[in-house]
Amino acid sequence: MQSYNDPLHNLIYNTDASHFENNEKTEVFLPKNRNKVIEIVENAVKENKKIVCRAWGTNLVGNCLPSKNTIVIDLSALNKILEQNASSITVEPWLTTDELNDILDKYDLYFPVQLWSHASAQIGGMIATNWAWMRAIKYWKMEKWVEEMEILTVNENKGIKIQTFNADDAKDFFWAEWGLGIILNAKLKLIKKPESTSLTFKDFDNLDNALMFVESVKSKKNSELSALEIINPQVSQAVWLENKYYVIVEYENSTDGEITDKNEIKEIWAKRDACYPATLNLWYPQIEDPELHENIDELFKWCENNNIPVYGHIWIGVLHPHFNSEQKELMDDMYTLVQELWWNVSWEHWIWKKKQKYLSEQEKNQIKSIKEKWDSNDVFGF
Repeated sequence: MQSYNDPLHNLIYNTDASHFENNEKTEVFLPKNRNKVIEIVENAVKENKKIVCRAWGTNLVGNCLPSKNTIVIDLSALNKILEQNASSITVEPWLTTDELNDILDKYDLYFPVQLWSHASAQIGGMIATNWAWMRAIKYWKMEKWVEEMEILTVNENKGIKIQTFNADDAKDFFWAEWGLGIILNAKLKLIKKPESTSLTFKDFDNLDNALMFVESVKSKKNSELSALEIINPQVSQAVWLENKYYVIVEYENSTDGEITDKNEIKEIWAKRDACYPATLNLWYPQIEDPELHENIDELFKWCENNNIPVYGHIWIGVLHPHFNSEQKELMDDMYTLVQELWWNVSWEHWIWKKKQKYLSEQEKNQIKSIKEKWDSNDVFGF
């Protein structure tokens, strides 16, 4: 099968959105279907090569970058719908959420796990990082929306195994970032598209007032609440808002939010979707995703004191601070603070190359144990 190992492909496939410095010679394969994927894996195993999978390289922690003696399988051609009914749909891993929901819209159906990068976010990558994003309040993570998966693994005797698992039996694949095997397809649960939404969009002159408003929203425990987002002044200005804190509250009804006009709602969410690229344009390319809860105000204030642009999913305790290339020590300081406050160094983007140094020994041992269970020959990059 044709492969590519020229300087241009090496440059492209040593680069992704993580800004992790990588420069390994690799061989790149672009299979057109699952049978070609199987053939490539079989040959790689025979040649004692390691494997990493990727498509558009939008991940943020370096999980699709090759290491030594590694081939790259670009799965972007595996983007077909295989089966559909009123409550579920089976898809190949590199169908994007926008493509999926465009199709479902014809049937008044909806896949509710949405990202800001919905135009490029593929289902396989979302499963491999157990993605959630802003509507996790109501819909939680990918693990809740996958019924079963067909997965290719390599057993202890270096034999190729292709099995269909229900989500509970393959739960390790919801965080492994393609480091245990290859998801060939997934059966997803669907819901009826929400009939209406409404928003409350508030601005505040100081952080304390913004956080007090957030607490007041949370205290009402409204079952129709679907998103609760916060944006700090640095980011607000980057998306053409005033120099203030902003809080977005979304409800899946037409009564609880103050704004019901569809165009106005669309414009507000466009501002929120623009937070990431706009902050990149401020030359803060390193986006992080620490998770805290009771102490999230401490992390937010730490960002403010260190002039760090920040926004995030304030209800579930996930913030997205951004750093520039000269702030590596500050980033280390932030993760030290997160560890001192006893919570997670990553909630959405996961670990891989970029964040392994922040893991505890207990977490490292847990990863080794899971790796031994599914990929004892260390075929898949990790």
